[in-house]
Amino acid sequence: MIPRTLTLRNFMCYREGLPPLVLDGITIACLAGENGAGKSALLDAITWALWGASRLKSDDDLVALGATEMMVDLEFTLDGQDYRVIRRRIRGKRGGQSQLDFQIRDEQGWRSLTPGGIRETQQLIVRTLRMDYDIFANSAYLRQGHADEFTRKEPAKRKQVLADILGLGAYEDLESRAKERARTIDGQIRGLEGRIDELRRQAERCDILAEEVRAAEQRVADVQARAEAARQALEAATARVQELETLRTIRDDRQTRTQQYRTERDAQAQWLAQQMETRKRAEAWMARSAEIEEGISNLRAARSEVDRLALLRDEYDRLQERRAAVAQALAGAEHALRSDLRVAETQAQSLRERAARRPRLVAELERLTAHLADQRPVVEAVSVARTRRADLTDRLRRVNELLRRRTALEGDIKLKHDSLVATREEQKRVLRTLADQLKHEAHWRTELAEALAERARLEEETVRLETLRGEERAFAERIGGMRAECETIQRQGEQINEKLRLIGPDVTVCPLCKSELGHDGIVHIQEEYERERQALRQQYAAAKRNADQLEAQLKRLRSDMRAAEKRVAALPDLQGRIARLENDLARCDALRQQQIEAQRLHDDVAMRLLKNDYELSAREELKRIDAEITALGTVETLEREIAALDKQVARFEDQNQELSRTQAQIETLRREIQQIDNEDPALHEQEQLAADLTRRLAQNDFAHDERAALADIDSRIAALGYSRERFEQARAQVHDLTHWEEEFTRLQRAREWLAENEGELARAAERLQRLEAEIAADEEELRRLDERLRDLAPAARARDDARARLDEYNRELLVRQKDLGERQADWRRAQEAVSTLAELEAQRQTLLERKGLFEELTLAFGKKGVQAMLIEMALPELEREANRLLSRMTDNQMHLTFETQRDTKKGDIAETLDIKIADALGTRVYDAYSGGEAFRLDFAIRIALSKLLARRAGARLETLIIDEGFGSQDARGRERLVEAIISVQPDFRRVLVITHIQELKDMFPVQIEIVKTPNGSVWNIV
Repeated sequence: MIPRTLTLRNFMCYREGLPPLVLDGITIACLAGENGAGKSALLDAITWALWGASRLKSDDDLVALGATEMMVDLEFTLDGQDYRVIRRRIRGKRGGQSQLDFQIRDEQGWRSLTPGGIRETQQLIVRTLRMDYDIFANSAYLRQGHADEFTRKEPAKRKQVLADILGLGAYEDLESRAKERARTIDGQIRGLEGRIDELRRQAERCDILAEEVRAAEQRVADVQARAEAARQALEAATARVQELETLRTIRDDRQTRTQQYRTERDAQAQWLAQQMETRKRAEAWMARSAEIEEGISNLRAARSEVDRLALLRDEYDRLQERRAAVAQALAGAEHALRSDLRVAETQAQSLRERAARRPRLVAELERLTAHLADQRPVVEAVSVARTRRADLTDRLRRVNELLRRRTALEGDIKLKHDSLVATREEQKRVLRTLADQLKHEAHWRTELAEALAERARLEEETVRLETLRGEERAFAERIGGMRAECETIQRQGEQINEKLRLIGPDVTVCPLCKSELGHDGIVHIQEEYERERQALRQQYAAAKRNADQLEAQLKRLRSDMRAAEKRVAALPDLQGRIARLENDLARCDALRQQQIEAQRLHDDVAMRLLKNDYELSAREELKRIDAEITALGTVETLEREIAALDKQVARFEDQNQELSRTQAQIETLRREIQQIDNEDPALHEQEQLAADLTRRLAQNDFAHDERAALADIDSRIAALGYSRERFEQARAQVHDLTHWEEEFTRLQRAREWLAENEGELARAAERLQRLEAEIAADEEELRRLDERLRDLAPAARARDDARARLDEYNRELLVRQKDLGERQADWRRAQEAVSTLAELEAQRQTLLERKGLFEELTLAFGKKGVQAMLIEMALPELEREANRLLSRMTDNQMHLTFETQRDTKKGDIAETLDIKIADALGTRVYDAYSGGEAFRLDFAIRIALSKLLARRAGARLETLIIDEGFGSQDARGRERLVEAIISVQPDFRRVLVITHIQELKDMFPVQIEIVKTPNGSVWNIV
């Protein structure tokens, strides 16, 4: 993003009426001014326009005092495309109002890209810039008081600051989310284990429930048979009732129709009486037909007269309008002649006055021509001096180009030297890091051997667990069979009890086969049933006892299984740990290879530095440039010669300017004299034209066609014979005769009614007679149907009795079906439990694996995982860039390194981020340096951080804004700092530096001076 034009209105200390601040053509500039003049406010305007953010918390605080509205208009270039942002703020009592417009320049000019509200527009701006305010503030904008925000932190906290600048907080969010997912999956696993226990209990009762379902189905079939017989009886009774109900419906329909006939008959009789009355009134109108027809004839004659006069009135009005138009044209022609006369007299007078000035102009022309001839040698001297100066200027330009090239080559050689030194130091750091990473290899191999032994033991435990599960299934099947046997014995006992209830004390007949048994036979049967019942009780007690013993054994078996499952559950985590250890050891092998490669690269770079074996072509080119500069001459000599020629040319230029003015006066006089000579014929022509126009006006010699047309129109109006009084009399007669129209209309309607309704009246009388006959026939049919409907009530009572019996059987059937449904549902649940159990166990195993995965992700996203790796990757780039800048500011006297680990007093390794600086006195920590030296370190690290952050955000860092105090630097330090800023200028399209130090301001090629006045701050580009 490269700012081009900034327009402000009522923003902070800037008021209205300011011209735009145009930055085009400025590569590096200094914003200078007293404290509080408004230097930082310009940068606040840029950030507020783009992101709505500034140093102040409230937008209303940015509005200038006494104003209610402010506006910032920023034009900038991004990737070769021009954009424009206009942001406004209107301060109000109820929160105020904000406006934001985002535009792009195309072939037609500025076009708005604003998609909707302020939020959507702001998101579009951020996407276009590929950076938000935080990224801009930490990269392109070095805010006042923030340069040492990174270096002043304690070494242990610098990593967190670097992580915040690099935006690694997203990985902390991922770590939290991975922990939460692992906890969620752990809860799901516990829930699944509870469901698995419940499903196992349900699966054990599957066979018992199947037997209960078969018994319930038989009971339902018995009740369904009784209900079917009752349903058939109900259908027969319902059919009889429906038959009688149909007769009742027929009787009701017939009664309704009879009533309709009576209503229609009464209405027909009333209508016929009304029609006869209407017939009498129509015959009365027919009696007045002759009188009405005479009146309508007179009305038509009067209207014809009015129409004829109306036609004449239109012709009369048209002639009057035409007469007015012709008269107006006649007056316009006279006015045009008089206007032409005034113009001709005015032009003739002007031409006479100009002709009187010609003698004076000729004398002045002769005098100036003689003076010009005396000054010709000055022109030739100016040409010779300019040619010599152009030659010297070309030589000076070539020398400057060679000097710049020599500086660039020396910089390339120095940059290559610094790069090789940085590479050597980087390889030293890499070797230390690799040695530190490889020191745990022996421990990891021991841990891997222990983990493999533990995995073998758990795999044996898994085999034992499968054996226990097989024993569990066998126990469950045996217990289910015994429980089913107990229920069968219970049903047999219930059947014996039911038979004993049927044999009472007074019963001598078998209740089943109906044969005579006598008292002894009944007693014998009762004794037999009692012996069977006693035997069943013994069988039931033995079966129940065996089932309880098996369930106790099953409970102990399941306890052993749960203990084994808990031990086996650790197998996935162990597998993950083994995989991680194997990966770590494989990485150790790769690290050893990297260590060999790093040592080789370090030795190669050290040898090249020792022999100066780098940038050989640049060194040869330096020798050639020095020779060419010697041949062309020094810059000082060429500049002295050019200055002397400039003074000589300046003297000649003053004389030459006077000659140019004299030549211009001569050309002007010649043109004026020639114009006067050309105007002489025009004077005679204008005088003759004025005389002719005067004659035509005096004799009325104009507009002859209009005068003839006016006379013809007057004669035609007189011959038309139109009278307004006669026209009004005809209209009054029409008004008096208009009432005959209404009476004629009524006569016509009477004739039409009589013609249309004579036949209808006869048909209405016949319809009335037919209705009387239909009513009599329907009344006879109603008496017959009422006689047959007397059987309806007994049939309805028989139907209700049959329905009551069916309802009783249906209720019993519902009870049996409900019981069947419950038993079938229990059976299906037991069957589903058998099939679902394996799925849930597989699902539990999958969740255990996913839990292990998220636990690994928690470690990976933590501070010792990806975050540490990204910081380790960023530090070499940060170190190289900072050292490149630092070498320029200190003449290669200072070099810094970052150390991420240090040894503690206990002999352990602690995570840190120390800054070590090497100079002529040795290697020291950052805190050991003075304010000026510390500021240069801060500046170098801060610029390096800016470039690093911009590259990570995917944005192009084309603008650098430095809002920092330079008071801590001495004169030499400030000079080197400015040189460092200028040296990084090729990396940026625009660099803006804010300061109030006069000698520092003068070091920059362009200054934007900010001055605070009573009417607000203003700027001036110097």
